Amino acid sequence: MSMDEIGIIVSSDDPKSLAMATNLGHVALTMDTDVFLYFTFDGLTHLTEGETDLSSIRPLLDEGMPNPYDMLDQLIADGGDAVTSVACTTTLDMLQWDREAIDDDVTTKFAGAVTFLEAAEDADQVFTF
Repeated sequence: MSMDEIGIIVSSDDPKSLAMATNLGHVALTMDTDVFLYFTFDGLTHLTEGETDLSSIRPLLDEGMPNPYDMLDQLIADGGDAVTSVACTTTLDMLQWDREAIDDDVTTKFAGAVTFLEAAEDADQVFTF
């Protein structure tokens, strides 16, 4: 059975969660599957510009795991139209975050929960990290 689209919710600020989400996204692309990434709540920190704190995964990086932020950059670059990366506007508004803080290089869209639910309806699978 081949999948045409997967949805991935990233709601954790743990870099490990970003690593798992982006790895799954890369695998999906190799299977000709579109990827819809939805960053919400604490997961939005992965889309902000500036320094990233990788201290919690330093041992994994030392063992050769790729930097999850590099993996996200690569997923967006490799995916083209097959990858949609969404910053949740509901969360941005609730936390009173400025949209200017969100990195346009890794964010293809600003949208709320309705947009995610519509995408999830079309997705063959939805994963949460």
